[in-house]
Amino acid sequence: MKGFLSKAHLFCLLATFFTIGISVSLSQAFLVLSFGFGFSDTVRNRPLSGWFPHHPLFYASLLLFLWYFSDFFLHLLSGQDFGYPKRAFDSELKDFFLFFGFLTVWFLREEDLPKVRNGMFLLFLVLIVTGVAGGFSPVRLSRLVTDLYRDSTAYKYTHPLGSFAKIPMYVTIGLMNTHLTFGGLLQFFSGFAVFRCLKDLEYSDRKRLLQSGILLALYVFVLLLNQARSSLIGASVSILIATIHLFWIRKELPNSYLVKGGIAFFLLAAILGLGLALSPAGKKVLGPIFGKEKHTDSGRTFIWDSTFPLVQEHPWIGVGPGNYNRSIDIVRKEHSEKYPELSYFYEVTQRGHAHNDYFHFAAVFGLPALLLYLGIAGIFGYSLLSSKQPFENLILYYGIFGFFVSGLFQCYFQDDEVVILFWLILGTFVRMETSLSDSGNTKTVST
Repeated sequence: MKGFLSKAHLFCLLATFFTIGISVSLSQAFLVLSFGFGFSDTVRNRPLSGWFPHHPLFYASLLLFLWYFSDFFLHLLSGQDFGYPKRAFDSELKDFFLFFGFLTVWFLREEDLPKVRNGMFLLFLVLIVTGVAGGFSPVRLSRLVTDLYRDSTAYKYTHPLGSFAKIPMYVTIGLMNTHLTFGGLLQFFSGFAVFRCLKDLEYSDRKRLLQSGILLALYVFVLLLNQARSSLIGASVSILIATIHLFWIRKELPNSYLVKGGIAFFLLAAILGLGLALSPAGKKVLGPIFGKEKHTDSGRTFIWDSTFPLVQEHPWIGVGPGNYNRSIDIVRKEHSEKYPELSYFYEVTQRGHAHNDYFHFAAVFGLPALLLYLGIAGIFGYSLLSSKQPFENLILYYGIFGFFVSGLFQCYFQDDEVVILFWLILGTFVRMETSLSDSGNTKTVST
């Protein structure tokens, strides 16, 4: 039983990584199984003190969810309708169960930790392959799968970008349902794709360098076809922070690589940009990146304009989990009456969330939740920049910076597919950090 639990835990964890890019239902199912096997194995083989991590990131994350449920009970006691508990657990409160991703990595045994990198690389390949395929498919890849066994109500077609060299191209979403979700997953791998390729310059193995170079080129290609500017901004910030950290603070890479990489990047960008600029598809790809307004841009102003009053009226406990749509509809009606010339836009603008993680936290759970979330971001930033983990581990984590940045333009923390990967990577960082600390203490004692 001892060996079965650990093997089943590892298998389900790797399956969770793999299926994140395929199906949110499958990834959540494997996550629950992984958590169950991992917790059982931990209870059987670790002392009580080792069941949960003693790390500031864990405590800060736990405090955030404690506030979630405290806020829920405060609103429940204040007199909500009978459907409130179900509404709350169908919306923000369900995010707690995705936190299992953090814990299931913590439950890994020491000898299995390196295999987490294999799981992340497997997901990276899934995103690249499905991203490339989706860029040339007029039908959503997810529909090609679901239509085999059931009648799907989801929209069937992908958005056309035009053609390049007479080849039709489309906004790629992989096997996801929206391009924003797919972009949110892609941006986690920005540091990995770029700096894995730069690191391979050290080796004389040209095959290895060619492989990482091709993967990097395909990654950039899929990012551009995805058209999610929030993830592009997040990826850019991740790469910038990683550059400063790895070149000038950690000195992992010689400055000559920065020059070579910069020259190669600008040459590739110039060739790619010139080629795209001369095609209908290319103009659609490059236009929004260089500031051309998209039809969804103005929608954010109406969403944010309707969200701010919620924060002003409920600064400490927010409107409560599950109540965002109801509350913002009231504000929208009030604004429509005050500005009748804008009533159409208040009516048709997308609902569901605030299109900004920080505004959403403040509106739903109040300013304490916002401060706790900012605390998680700050603790992670400090912990990573002072970490002693090896290069091959570090490049897996920089995408977390991008997640916090892209959250300024989207509610990625409300996106199940994206936030599962967020907690898995955060949990991997803490597990590896604790493992490194324990091995350091062991060496100190032995000497």
